[in-house]
Amino acid sequence: MKHLRQHFAILIALVCLHGHAQTVNPLTESIAASNVAVFKACAAAPKGQVACPLDAVFGLFWLTPKNEVLDFRVSNTVPLVINQNYGWVARLNQSSGKVRVLERMTLPEAPKTWGTGGQAFGTSADRTTMSMDLMLNVYDGTVSKSWDVVSGDPAGRYHITVFIENSAPLQFEFDVVDPR
Repeated sequence: MKHLRQHFAILIALVCLHGHAQTVNPLTESIAASNVAVFKACAAAPKGQVACPLDAVFGLFWLTPKNEVLDFRVSNTVPLVINQNYGWVARLNQSSGKVRVLERMTLPEAPKTWGTGGQAFGTSADRTTMSMDLMLNVYDGTVSKSWDVVSGDPAGRYHITVFIENSAPLQFEFDVVDPR
Protein backbone atom coordinates (compact mmCIF):
# COMPACT_ATOMS: atom_id res chain seq x y z
CA MET A 1 0.00 0.00 0.00
CA LYS A 2 2.91 2.32 0.74
CA HIS A 3 4.14 2.29 -2.85
CA LEU A 4 0.61 2.55 -4.22
CA ARG A 5 0.05 5.79 -2.31
CA GLN A 6 3.43 7.08 -3.44
CA HIS A 7 2.73 6.24 -7.07
CA PHE A 8 -0.74 7.76 -6.91
CA ALA A 9 0.60 11.01 -5.44
CA ILE A 10 3.44 11.16 -7.94
CA LEU A 11 1.07 10.44 -10.84
CA ILE A 12 -1.20 13.27 -9.71
CA ALA A 13 1.83 15.56 -9.48
CA LEU A 14 2.94 14.81 -13.02
CA VAL A 15 -0.58 15.13 -14.46
CA CYS A 16 -0.86 18.56 -12.83
CA LEU A 17 2.51 19.74 -14.14
CA HIS A 18 1.52 21.71 -17.20
CA GLY A 19 -1.66 23.15 -15.71
CA HIS A 20 0.28 24.75 -12.87
CA ALA A 21 3.36 26.13 -14.59
CA GLN A 22 5.35 28.41 -12.36
CA THR A 23 5.09 31.83 -14.00
CA VAL A 24 5.49 34.20 -11.07
CA ASN A 25 8.17 36.42 -12.60
CA PRO A 26 10.52 36.58 -15.60
CA LEU A 27 13.23 34.62 -13.76
CA THR A 28 10.76 31.84 -12.99
CA GLU A 29 9.59 31.83 -16.62
CA SER A 30 13.24 31.49 -17.65
CA ILE A 31 13.62 28.56 -15.25
CA ALA A 32 10.51 26.89 -16.69
CA ALA A 33 11.87 27.32 -20.23
CA SER A 34 15.21 25.87 -19.14
CA ASN A 35 13.46 22.83 -17.64
CA VAL A 36 11.42 22.31 -20.82
CA ALA A 37 14.66 22.31 -22.84
CA VAL A 38 16.05 19.59 -20.54
CA PHE A 39 12.89 17.49 -21.01
CA LYS A 40 13.01 17.85 -24.82
CA ALA A 41 16.69 16.87 -24.94
CA CYS A 42 16.04 13.82 -22.79
CA ALA A 43 13.03 12.75 -24.87
CA ALA A 44 15.17 12.97 -28.04
CA ALA A 45 18.11 11.04 -26.53
CA PRO A 46 18.74 7.52 -27.85
CA LYS A 47 17.22 4.72 -25.79
CA GLY A 48 19.60 3.00 -23.39
CA GLN A 49 21.38 6.19 -22.41
CA VAL A 50 21.80 7.13 -18.73
CA ALA A 51 18.73 8.28 -16.84
CA CYS A 52 17.45 11.75 -17.57
CA PRO A 53 14.25 13.64 -16.72
CA LEU A 54 11.24 13.72 -19.04
CA ASP A 55 9.11 15.88 -16.74
CA ALA A 56 9.29 17.35 -13.23
CA VAL A 57 7.20 19.25 -10.71
CA PHE A 58 7.73 20.99 -7.39
CA GLY A 59 5.22 21.15 -4.57
CA LEU A 60 4.00 20.19 -1.14
CA PHE A 61 4.10 16.64 0.20
CA TRP A 62 2.02 15.20 3.01
CA LEU A 63 3.76 12.18 4.55
CA THR A 64 2.98 9.62 7.22
CA PRO A 65 5.35 9.30 10.21
CA LYS A 66 7.08 6.52 8.21
CA ASN A 67 7.65 8.90 5.24
CA GLU A 68 4.99 7.26 3.07
CA VAL A 69 3.44 9.73 0.62
CA LEU A 70 -0.21 10.48 1.40
CA ASP A 71 -0.67 13.40 -0.98
CA PHE A 72 1.19 15.85 -3.20
CA ARG A 73 0.08 19.26 -4.49
CA VAL A 74 1.93 21.30 -7.10
CA SER A 75 2.83 24.67 -5.61
CA ASN A 76 5.51 27.33 -5.78
CA THR A 77 4.70 28.53 -2.25
CA VAL A 78 5.68 26.66 0.91
CA PRO A 79 4.10 27.73 4.21
CA LEU A 80 6.68 28.39 6.93
CA VAL A 81 5.07 25.77 9.18
CA ILE A 82 7.19 23.29 11.13
CA ASN A 83 7.11 19.81 9.52
CA GLN A 84 5.55 21.00 6.24
CA ASN A 85 7.11 18.77 3.57
CA TYR A 86 8.07 20.11 0.15
CA GLY A 87 10.17 18.95 -2.76
CA TRP A 88 10.29 17.76 -6.33
CA VAL A 89 9.21 14.75 -8.38
CA ALA A 90 10.77 13.84 -11.74
CA ARG A 91 9.62 11.31 -14.34
CA LEU A 92 12.62 9.60 -15.92
CA ASN A 93 13.39 7.69 -19.09
CA GLN A 94 14.08 4.57 -16.97
CA SER A 95 11.54 2.63 -14.94
CA SER A 96 13.61 1.26 -12.05
CA GLY A 97 17.02 1.10 -10.45
CA LYS A 98 19.00 3.85 -8.80
CA VAL A 99 20.16 7.22 -10.08
CA ARG A 100 22.84 9.59 -8.92
CA VAL A 101 21.44 13.01 -8.04
CA LEU A 102 23.32 16.16 -7.11
CA GLU A 103 20.99 18.59 -5.37
CA ARG A 104 21.93 22.16 -4.55
CA MET A 105 19.62 24.37 -2.45
CA THR A 106 20.10 28.10 -1.94
CA LEU A 107 18.20 30.01 0.75
CA PRO A 108 17.77 33.78 1.09
CA GLU A 109 19.86 33.67 4.29
CA ALA A 110 21.61 31.02 6.34
CA PRO A 111 19.29 28.75 8.34
CA LYS A 112 19.98 28.00 12.00
CA THR A 113 20.93 24.45 10.98
CA TRP A 114 21.12 22.36 7.82
CA GLY A 115 19.35 19.05 8.45
CA THR A 116 19.98 16.45 5.76
CA GLY A 117 18.72 13.27 7.38
CA GLY A 118 22.24 12.00 8.01
CA GLN A 119 23.37 12.46 4.39
CA ALA A 120 26.79 13.99 3.77
CA PHE A 121 26.62 17.55 2.49
CA GLY A 122 28.66 20.67 1.92
CA THR A 123 27.80 24.33 2.40
CA SER A 124 28.96 27.59 0.93
CA ALA A 125 31.13 29.90 3.05
CA ASP A 126 28.09 32.04 3.93
CA ARG A 127 26.03 28.88 4.72
CA THR A 128 23.20 29.93 2.35
CA THR A 129 23.85 27.13 -0.16
CA MET A 130 23.98 23.41 0.58
CA SER A 131 24.93 20.60 -1.83
CA MET A 132 24.27 16.85 -1.52
CA ASP A 133 25.37 13.96 -3.74
CA LEU A 134 22.76 11.17 -3.45
CA MET A 135 21.76 7.81 -4.87
CA LEU A 136 17.96 7.70 -5.16
CA ASN A 137 15.66 4.78 -5.99
CA VAL A 138 13.53 4.99 -9.12
CA TYR A 139 9.94 3.79 -8.58
CA ASP A 140 7.83 3.19 -11.69
CA GLY A 141 9.87 5.69 -13.64
CA THR A 142 9.87 8.44 -11.02
CA VAL A 143 12.35 9.78 -8.52
CA SER A 144 11.68 12.37 -5.83
CA LYS A 145 13.28 14.28 -2.97
CA SER A 146 11.49 16.02 -0.14
CA TRP A 147 12.48 18.38 2.64
CA ASP A 148 10.62 19.57 5.69
CA VAL A 149 10.40 23.01 7.25
CA VAL A 150 12.22 23.16 10.58
CA SER A 151 12.63 25.79 13.26
CA GLY A 152 15.14 28.38 12.11
CA ASP A 153 14.38 28.14 8.38
CA PRO A 154 14.17 31.63 6.88
CA ALA A 155 11.24 32.99 4.91
CA GLY A 156 11.91 34.17 1.37
CA ARG A 157 12.86 32.94 -2.10
CA TYR A 158 14.53 29.49 -2.30
CA HIS A 159 16.18 27.91 -5.31
CA ILE A 160 16.89 24.20 -5.89
CA THR A 161 19.07 22.90 -8.74
CA VAL A 162 18.94 19.16 -9.46
CA PHE A 163 21.34 17.20 -11.67
CA ILE A 164 20.07 13.67 -12.42
CA GLU A 165 22.96 11.53 -13.64
CA ASN A 166 24.66 13.65 -16.33
CA SER A 167 21.61 15.58 -17.51
CA ALA A 168 21.42 19.33 -17.69
CA PRO A 169 20.10 20.79 -14.44
CA LEU A 170 16.47 21.06 -13.44
CA GLN A 171 15.65 24.19 -11.47
CA PHE A 172 12.89 24.96 -9.00
CA GLU A 173 12.25 28.35 -7.46
CA PHE A 174 9.69 28.86 -4.70
CA ASP A 175 8.78 31.15 -1.84
CA VAL A 176 8.69 30.09 1.80
CA VAL A 177 6.11 32.34 3.44
CA ASP A 178 4.72 32.92 6.92
CA PRO A 179 1.07 31.79 6.68
CA ARG A 180 -0.11 34.39 9.17
